[in-house]
Amino acid sequence: MSRLFPEDRMAFAWLRNNWFYPLASAVVLGDVSALYVQDWSHPRLLEAAVVFDLVVVLPLLYLWCYRSRGAAAIVRAVCLASLGIWATGHIVPLEHQHVLGSLSWLRTTAMVVLVLIEIRILFNFYKAIFASDKTPEEIAEKLASDVKLPTWLTRLFALEARALRSLAGFVKGFLGRR
Repeated sequence: MSRLFPEDRMAFAWLRNNWFYPLASAVVLGDVSALYVQDWSHPRLLEAAVVFDLVVVLPLLYLWCYRSRGAAAIVRAVCLASLGIWATGHIVPLEHQHVLGSLSWLRTTAMVVLVLIEIRILFNFYKAIFASDKTPEEIAEKLASDVKLPTWLTRLFALEARALRSLAGFVKGFLGRR
Protein backbone atom coordinates (compact mmCIF):
# COMPACT_ATOMS: atom_id res chain seq x y z
CA MET A 1 0.00 0.00 0.00
CA SER A 2 2.82 2.42 0.77
CA ARG A 3 4.25 1.84 -2.71
CA LEU A 4 1.05 3.11 -4.27
CA PHE A 5 0.99 6.32 -2.23
CA PRO A 6 4.55 7.56 -1.59
CA GLU A 7 3.23 11.02 -0.71
CA ASP A 8 1.54 9.49 2.34
CA ARG A 9 4.92 8.37 3.57
CA MET A 10 6.34 11.85 2.92
CA ALA A 11 3.48 13.45 4.84
CA PHE A 12 4.00 11.05 7.72
CA ALA A 13 7.74 11.82 7.76
CA TRP A 14 6.98 15.55 7.78
CA LEU A 15 4.50 15.09 10.61
CA ARG A 16 7.00 13.01 12.58
CA ASN A 17 9.60 15.80 12.28
CA ASN A 18 7.20 18.74 12.74
CA TRP A 19 4.61 17.50 15.21
CA PHE A 20 4.69 20.88 16.95
CA TYR A 21 2.43 22.59 14.39
CA PRO A 22 -0.68 20.38 14.68
CA LEU A 23 -0.29 20.19 18.45
CA ALA A 24 0.15 23.97 18.78
CA SER A 25 -2.87 24.52 16.55
CA ALA A 26 -4.94 22.27 18.80
CA VAL A 27 -3.78 24.10 21.95
CA VAL A 28 -4.53 27.53 20.47
CA LEU A 29 -7.90 26.43 19.12
CA GLY A 30 -8.78 24.95 22.51
CA ASP A 31 -7.82 28.16 24.30
CA VAL A 32 -9.72 30.42 21.92
CA SER A 33 -12.82 28.24 22.04
CA ALA A 34 -12.64 28.07 25.85
CA LEU A 35 -12.52 31.86 26.02
CA TYR A 36 -15.66 32.23 23.95
CA VAL A 37 -17.62 29.33 25.48
CA GLN A 38 -16.94 30.06 29.17
CA ASP A 39 -19.17 32.34 31.19
CA TRP A 40 -16.18 34.12 32.81
CA SER A 41 -17.24 33.24 36.36
CA HIS A 42 -13.52 32.73 37.20
CA PRO A 43 -11.77 35.26 34.95
CA ARG A 44 -8.33 35.10 36.62
CA LEU A 45 -8.17 31.32 36.35
CA LEU A 46 -9.21 31.35 32.70
CA GLU A 47 -6.75 34.13 31.86
CA ALA A 48 -3.95 32.36 33.73
CA ALA A 49 -4.66 29.12 31.86
CA VAL A 50 -4.50 30.86 28.49
CA VAL A 51 -1.32 32.73 29.46
CA PHE A 52 0.25 29.47 30.66
CA ASP A 53 -0.64 27.67 27.44
CA LEU A 54 0.54 30.40 25.08
CA VAL A 55 3.58 31.64 27.02
CA VAL A 56 4.92 28.47 28.65
CA VAL A 57 3.46 25.35 27.04
CA LEU A 58 3.84 26.33 23.37
CA PRO A 59 7.49 27.49 23.65
CA LEU A 60 8.38 24.35 25.63
CA LEU A 61 6.70 22.15 23.02
CA TYR A 62 8.64 24.00 20.32
CA LEU A 63 11.90 23.45 22.18
CA TRP A 64 11.11 19.79 22.63
CA CYS A 65 10.20 19.28 18.97
CA TYR A 66 13.19 21.19 17.57
CA ARG A 67 15.76 20.55 20.30
CA SER A 68 18.33 19.40 17.73
CA ARG A 69 18.48 22.92 16.24
CA GLY A 70 20.31 24.29 19.27
CA ALA A 71 20.45 28.03 19.91
CA ALA A 72 18.16 28.85 16.98
CA ALA A 73 15.35 26.89 18.66
CA ILE A 74 15.89 28.80 21.91
CA VAL A 75 15.68 32.17 20.14
CA ARG A 76 12.51 31.08 18.33
CA ALA A 77 11.00 29.82 21.59
CA VAL A 78 11.62 33.25 23.16
CA CYS A 79 9.92 34.81 20.12
CA LEU A 80 7.02 32.41 20.55
CA ALA A 81 6.65 33.30 24.24
CA SER A 82 6.61 37.00 23.37
CA LEU A 83 4.05 36.33 20.66
CA GLY A 84 2.00 34.40 23.22
CA ILE A 85 1.87 37.40 25.55
CA TRP A 86 0.83 39.63 22.66
CA ALA A 87 -1.82 37.19 21.42
CA THR A 88 -3.24 36.69 24.90
CA GLY A 89 -3.62 40.45 25.21
CA HIS A 90 -5.78 40.41 22.09
CA ILE A 91 -7.95 37.37 22.76
CA VAL A 92 -8.69 37.93 26.46
CA PRO A 93 -11.21 40.76 26.91
CA LEU A 94 -9.71 43.92 28.39
CA GLU A 95 -11.89 43.89 31.51
CA HIS A 96 -10.60 40.40 32.41
CA GLN A 97 -6.89 41.08 31.97
CA HIS A 98 -5.38 40.81 35.44
CA VAL A 99 -2.35 38.56 34.96
CA LEU A 100 -1.25 40.17 31.70
CA GLY A 101 -0.54 43.50 33.35
CA SER A 102 2.15 41.91 35.46
CA LEU A 103 3.74 40.19 32.43
CA SER A 104 4.30 43.25 30.25
CA TRP A 105 7.89 43.55 31.48
CA LEU A 106 8.57 40.01 30.26
CA ARG A 107 7.49 40.81 26.71
CA THR A 108 9.56 44.00 26.70
CA THR A 109 12.61 42.11 27.97
CA ALA A 110 12.19 39.41 25.33
CA MET A 111 11.89 42.00 22.58
CA VAL A 112 15.05 43.78 23.77
CA VAL A 113 16.97 40.48 23.77
CA LEU A 114 15.75 39.65 20.27
CA VAL A 115 16.68 43.10 18.95
CA LEU A 116 20.16 42.75 20.47
CA ILE A 117 20.58 39.37 18.77
CA GLU A 118 19.53 40.87 15.43
CA ILE A 119 21.94 43.78 15.88
CA ARG A 120 24.75 41.31 16.58
CA ILE A 121 23.94 39.32 13.43
CA LEU A 122 23.81 42.48 11.31
CA PHE A 123 27.05 43.78 12.83
CA ASN A 124 28.80 40.51 11.99
CA PHE A 125 27.38 40.65 8.47
CA TYR A 126 28.57 44.22 7.82
CA LYS A 127 31.93 43.47 9.39
CA ALA A 128 32.31 40.50 7.05
CA ILE A 129 31.39 42.65 4.05
CA PHE A 130 33.95 45.36 4.65
CA ALA A 131 36.76 43.46 6.40
CA SER A 132 37.19 40.42 4.15
CA ASP A 133 38.35 39.79 0.62
CA LYS A 134 35.63 37.23 -0.05
CA THR A 135 32.94 37.79 -2.65
CA PRO A 136 29.51 38.89 -1.43
CA GLU A 137 28.09 35.48 -2.40
CA GLU A 138 30.66 33.68 -0.23
CA ILE A 139 29.90 36.01 2.68
CA ALA A 140 26.15 35.45 2.32
CA GLU A 141 26.61 31.67 2.10
CA LYS A 142 28.73 31.65 5.26
CA LEU A 143 26.15 33.76 7.08
CA ALA A 144 23.39 31.44 5.87
CA SER A 145 25.25 28.38 7.13
CA ASP A 146 25.97 30.02 10.50
CA VAL A 147 22.45 31.33 11.10
CA LYS A 148 20.46 28.78 8.99
CA LEU A 149 18.80 31.21 6.59
CA PRO A 150 16.62 30.31 3.59
CA THR A 151 18.19 30.46 0.12
CA TRP A 152 16.17 33.45 -1.09
CA LEU A 153 17.33 35.47 1.91
CA THR A 154 20.92 34.48 1.23
CA ARG A 155 20.62 35.87 -2.31
CA LEU A 156 19.13 39.06 -0.92
CA PHE A 157 22.06 39.42 1.50
CA ALA A 158 24.53 38.87 -1.34
CA LEU A 159 22.81 41.60 -3.37
CA GLU A 160 22.90 43.94 -0.37
CA ALA A 161 26.58 43.15 0.23
CA ARG A 162 27.42 43.91 -3.39
CA ALA A 163 25.49 47.21 -3.23
CA LEU A 164 27.18 48.22 0.03
CA ARG A 165 30.64 47.45 -1.34
CA SER A 166 29.89 49.48 -4.47
CA LEU A 167 28.60 52.37 -2.38
CA ALA A 168 31.66 52.23 -0.12
CA GLY A 169 33.95 52.23 -3.17
CA PHE A 170 32.08 55.20 -4.65
CA VAL A 171 32.29 57.18 -1.39
CA LYS A 172 36.01 56.42 -1.02
CA GLY A 173 36.63 57.48 -4.61
CA PHE A 174 34.54 60.62 -4.22
CA LEU A 175 36.24 61.64 -0.98
CA GLY A 176 39.67 60.71 -2.34
CA ARG A 177 39.36 63.27 -5.18
CA ARG A 178 38.94 66.22 -2.85
